[in-house]
Amino acid sequence: MLSLLFKIFIIQLFLVLYASCTEVAKSNEERGDRYYRNGYYDDSLAEYLMAEKTKGVTTNLLRKIGKLYVMKGDFFQAKKYFDRYFSAHDSEPDADVLLDYLQIAAERGRAGDTTTMVHALEEILQIDPYYSLGRYYFDLGEFYYDHADYRKSIAYYLHGMPLHGELNNKAHHLFYLAESYEKLEDYFYAFLYFDQFVILYPDHLQVEQARWHRGSCCYPLAQEMFEQGDIEQSFYYLDQIISSGQPQHLVDDAYFLKGEILRADKRLEEAKQAFRQVLKLNRYYWKEKIAEQARMRIEEIDFSKR
Repeated sequence: MLSLLFKIFIIQLFLVLYASCTEVAKSNEERGDRYYRNGYYDDSLAEYLMAEKTKGVTTNLLRKIGKLYVMKGDFFQAKKYFDRYFSAHDSEPDADVLLDYLQIAAERGRAGDTTTMVHALEEILQIDPYYSLGRYYFDLGEFYYDHADYRKSIAYYLHGMPLHGELNNKAHHLFYLAESYEKLEDYFYAFLYFDQFVILYPDHLQVEQARWHRGSCCYPLAQEMFEQGDIEQSFYYLDQIISSGQPQHLVDDAYFLKGEILRADKRLEEAKQAFRQVLKLNRYYWKEKIAEQARMRIEEIDFSKR
């Protein structure tokens, strides 16, 4: 009888202690909520962490702790708790988490911490690939441009296109997009975006650079079109170089290639005129090899007429 009473006492004591611990944990979380509402984030975090120890992990508590770390600007701890939150079986999609990451990105960007900013923005896209980052796509594009990862740079810039209405330095980003394509030797799209830059920003400080790059892209495009048998399109690209005089070191090459195309098309007199332009330009550029080739082409044309 005594043994039975002792067992009942132990069970009742356990239930009392469990209820007490639960009540303490609940009080910890409630106090944490109150501190959070009043802006006392350190005190709130201490209460939440104590509730986690005494009550155990819940998705709601993980979410609250993650949010607190966001408010404290500690992205890495916030991410740790958000990861646990999203991996919990009873967690639900929470759009506010994405806003928290965006807040961290904006704050770290203003502080000059671009690495953490990029990390936060990419975490958003990992959580929801369809989330629109708006103007922040251009921050990602510029970051990867600066790190010579031109494929990623292009991908982010294109996600942000057309140029965001509230975006500053639109010309700056358009130039980087065009140059990223050029770095990857995708001259067609590089030409299109440099050409767009020249049209949209004729008074910009970089407009002459854009013209230079546009002409630089034209030469390989002209070669490609010639190889594919599209003579008129090849002429279009060559005339872009010739008419703008940019880049200067390719002008005689452009005339020589134009002469070669005309010669192949049996337009011999026009070809001679193009080769003569190479000889004239040689006075300034001293590219004796291409000038000698032009002389030989003129002689060949004259000989073929005899």
